[in-house]
Amino acid sequence: MRTFIPFEEALETVLSFARPTPIEKMPLSMALGHTLAEGVVAREDIPPFASSAMDGFAVRSEDFVGDPTRSLRITAHIPAGAAEPFFVEPGCTAVIMTGAPFPDGADAVIPVERVQNREGDRVSFNLVPVPGRHVRPAAEDVERGQQVFDAGELITPATLGMLATLGVDPVPVRRPPRVRIISTGDEIVEPSRQPVRGQIRNANGPALCAQVRSAGGQCPGHEHAFDSEAAIRECLFSGAEADLLVFSGGVSMGDHDHVRQVLESMGGVLHFWQVRQRPGKPLAFGLLGDQPFLGLPGNPVSSAMCFEIYVRPLIAHMLRRLTPDAGLLSARLDRTMDKVPDLHYFTRGTAWIDGDGMLRAGDTGPQGSNLYGSVVRANCIIHLPSDVERVLAGSTVLIQMLPWATLSGAPDTGVNP
Repeated sequence: MRTFIPFEEALETVLSFARPTPIEKMPLSMALGHTLAEGVVAREDIPPFASSAMDGFAVRSEDFVGDPTRSLRITAHIPAGAAEPFFVEPGCTAVIMTGAPFPDGADAVIPVERVQNREGDRVSFNLVPVPGRHVRPAAEDVERGQQVFDAGELITPATLGMLATLGVDPVPVRRPPRVRIISTGDEIVEPSRQPVRGQIRNANGPALCAQVRSAGGQCPGHEHAFDSEAAIRECLFSGAEADLLVFSGGVSMGDHDHVRQVLESMGGVLHFWQVRQRPGKPLAFGLLGDQPFLGLPGNPVSSAMCFEIYVRPLIAHMLRRLTPDAGLLSARLDRTMDKVPDLHYFTRGTAWIDGDGMLRAGDTGPQGSNLYGSVVRANCIIHLPSDVERVLAGSTVLIQMLPWATLSGAPDTGVNP
């Protein structure tokens, strides 16, 4: 087992054990938020036929050469959904609705608003048509045989709409990873209970479950184990089958930290324990059989940050998403930050665009690993590398946007740069 390893090595190790989840077929109506397991190739042109982009008249532009005010004879009415073919003869026109199939013989649409005079079956216009104007050609959006989506793409509302247009129903998706969240500790009680002296409400369980779901995983609910080897072992044996096991608490060096010992006694192989990072130094990772497990620290900030740095990208790799890792952005640091050397810092921060269009970032205030408000106020994680002790105001740093947050205006922190 490796111990006290660099953050980059720890992340690489975790992601190297990401096994893809199985492929399943899902009704289109339920596919939002899932991940495409296969590429999607168009089986037909989209749109499949030329159509009118306006309510108006399908005309032949050549009929207006030398006689722009010529009246035409109306020979057809073409509504949207018309199945029978139409042909526009010279000197004739067809009334056509938006979305209706465009008739052969015609090459333009004159909007109904440009009618000059209409009497009986004759109509004239105050506009000379241009070939192709207000006509939507077939295959304008997608051509038959075109690769529209790649495997690994997240199904957004727009993706779902295109899948419906292409007739992809059901949809091949990766089954969301099943993740068990187990919080440990004699001192924690459910959020609905009133703690007595010495107790705290269980924030990690609900928060980690929510993070799992936001990352594309399945988590029906969090579990709790008291601080004893017997309780942790019983919890492990009694739980449902899962693709990933995540503990919160019980992985440090205290007398009541039993998670590592229990996992090893059950045949678990620990690949590393302790990482040169803050928060989250006592992070553990290994395999129980072929099931990956992560032991996150029990402090709520450490738990939340380690999830974003390790568990979220692990779930994305299990889903084989095309963009599995949060992209790092360069930002200008708003004020000087001191840190312990040889530790990679995950500082909860706020990023914003200043008046000059520059991306800037500053911390959210006190960064204690028990201060969950620092996570609530954050929209990003500021990465401070291990090889520095002080990062000066104005320096360029890398930030990782939190997936539920957006860029904001300059924060009112009460702290001068």
